Amino acid sequence: MKLLQIDGKEPVLVTLFGLGLIGSAVDRALRLRFAAQGREIAYDWHDAALRQTQRAAICEALPDGCRVAVVWTGGQSGFAAGDAEMRQETALLAELIRMAEELRRDRQVDFHLISSAGGLFESQTHCSIESQPRPLRHYGMGKLMQEQALAGAGMLDRRYVYRPSSVYGTTRTKRVGLVTALVSNGLSGRTTRISGNPNTLRDYVLADDIGHYIARQIAHPANAPTMQTLLLARGRSASVFEVIERVRERVERPLLLQFDPHPSNTRDMSFLPSALPRDWQATSLVAGISRVATMARSGIA
Repeated sequence: MKLLQIDGKEPVLVTLFGLGLIGSAVDRALRLRFAAQGREIAYDWHDAALRQTQRAAICEALPDGCRVAVVWTGGQSGFAAGDAEMRQETALLAELIRMAEELRRDRQVDFHLISSAGGLFESQTHCSIESQPRPLRHYGMGKLMQEQALAGAGMLDRRYVYRPSSVYGTTRTKRVGLVTALVSNGLSGRTTRISGNPNTLRDYVLADDIGHYIARQIAHPANAPTMQTLLLARGRSASVFEVIERVRERVERPLLLQFDPHPSNTRDMSFLPSALPRDWQATSLVAGISRVATMARSGIA
């Protein structure tokens, strides 16, 4: 995890749990846009006793009188996760919610939780702000349980749930989505294996857009309800075929593709623009793919 401090009239201390695709984007935005200073702190996802000691050390490191933002972007599970894996992930989150409630005794504490629009609305199209989650997998059911856990933490000051759609971007982790896999494999001449079909519709959103939005919510929270659930998508779906063609244009190399003959991830999803926050801005798919391609070329170089 990472501990970051934003100085100013109202200093904010951010405890960021998870430095994957979205967590790294939040970290970058806090440092680049709000001049946050940070340091990494060990946090063991597997040893419960050690985690308890580490949480106590984190609490001791936070001075009195400042606002604290606890940010959970640490979900390591994917669409194929089973019930046991999701329950373990939810238990890890519950530990951090209890830590935040302990911190609340001496200071203002906000909590920011990354959920998943894909897990909650799989097979639903034209989702509006009134659409209700109907998860079809253990993954989505687990995400809904996590949202409910935060909803029950009434002692906290502000609670944010973010529901991103299909996220893409650059990351140091091995888990990458369709866009990043197509770009990196195209540049290196490797084959991309696709578990959907060419007509599968998804709403692809750039990780840095999410990072900037959450960082702004952390640094300058608006006067809004204490519990907010926010959908982060583009409001315009794209087929797998369209994504392939847009990547082909930017990479300018042949793409080697292998479609799964028995795909497990073919259900469409789409979201109406009216379901998105008014202060949210999303990068176009073409511009986002160009950015990923530029970063990937720099990495290869």
